[in-house]
Amino acid sequence: MNIPAPHTDQRVLRGVRIRLTAQVAAVITVVVVMLGCLSYCLFEERQQAEIRRALEYSLEHGSPDRPYPCVWLFVQRAGQLEQPVQHPPGFPLVPALRRVAQGRPTQTDDVARNGTRYLVITEERAGAVRQAVFDERYQSSDRRQMLTVLLIAELVGLALALATGAILAERAISPLSRALVKQREFVADASHELRTPLTRMHTRAQLLLRRRQGELGADTVEELRRLVAGSAQLAEVLDDLLLSASLTPLSTGYERLDLSVLAAEVVEAEQARAAQQQLTLELRKPTEPALVHGIASPLRRMVSSLVDNALGHTPPGGRVQVVLEVIDRGHTVELTVADDGVGFDPADRGRIFERLARGTQGSGHRFGLGLALVSTIVENHGGTISATSRPGKGATFAVLLPSATRDRVPPRAVRTQSPGSGGVVRCRR
Repeated sequence: MNIPAPHTDQRVLRGVRIRLTAQVAAVITVVVVMLGCLSYCLFEERQQAEIRRALEYSLEHGSPDRPYPCVWLFVQRAGQLEQPVQHPPGFPLVPALRRVAQGRPTQTDDVARNGTRYLVITEERAGAVRQAVFDERYQSSDRRQMLTVLLIAELVGLALALATGAILAERAISPLSRALVKQREFVADASHELRTPLTRMHTRAQLLLRRRQGELGADTVEELRRLVAGSAQLAEVLDDLLLSASLTPLSTGYERLDLSVLAAEVVEAEQARAAQQQLTLELRKPTEPALVHGIASPLRRMVSSLVDNALGHTPPGGRVQVVLEVIDRGHTVELTVADDGVGFDPADRGRIFERLARGTQGSGHRFGLGLALVSTIVENHGGTISATSRPGKGATFAVLLPSATRDRVPPRAVRTQSPGSGGVVRCRR
């Protein structure tokens, strides 16, 4: 079972909660903006209709000496111009009067003057050319006020949308959060129940090895030693499961380790399986120690999972190589596990480190928990992992970890309760 760490749970849930809040807020905001735009357009259209009616009434019934509010009327008859006693500077529009007098159709002009806008209609009526000028000063002020109100309403709506989105996201995420808590509780309970019989098995194996070591053959003694080591490693797995179910992330416990020693232990432990499957399992390591900052248990599990994955997907007669190098002028330790087995589809390269992910459509492949475990362990040790493959030609997994040089501090604390802190699980391609 692969139990995400509490801090990882919270990070993922927080990300989901933020996305849901943003999506709900975006939808509500778009609705408010659309309603605001519709209201503004209707308001402006109504203003224009009122302006048109005022101009139309002035052209039909008005006179220069009795102007309609905000309207000035100019009348040109028999070459004589009648105009209001007071009118805005720059009016009438003489070119418009001249064009209509020459038989042109009704002229409509939108003019910006005197710090405001004027709508001007010039047409011939009752044997005279009439020009009505409407000052849109107050209408423009009303539109600006409406825009201000709409902006305030949009900001208030955005705040309400964020609050609503947060509430809805919290309600949507709460069942998942409770389920994750139950999952951790189950892992903790199961680990506690398994610890006692596992401790008994480990103790009995140790006693049997001590009491019968001189009576048994060398092969049997070696297998008993491997049984003792395996039961100890399984106890470490249970400890990590308990830590993964803890609500308090750990930030201590890492030390300077030689990764080549851990790799040698894993390769030695898997030699019997490799021989049974008719595979060649090789280890190449540098002459100098491959020192890294970390915890032995998860690092050993990382190497074990990669080797287990390679052995599980290499046919008889194949070869699995584990190579350790110190590169980047001693600042980086590189672990490479390569096989010449079935490989994986390059299209699945982005999925192989996801928990229980499926391969490309039609491939039928399913990636279990093993590589997800490896990826998380590498990440928590401040490293990176990459994979390359050609179907039928094998796969290569490369892990880069910061070396434990004296002048280099690990980028962050290693947490043994990171995602995938369970035992070695076969990655099924």
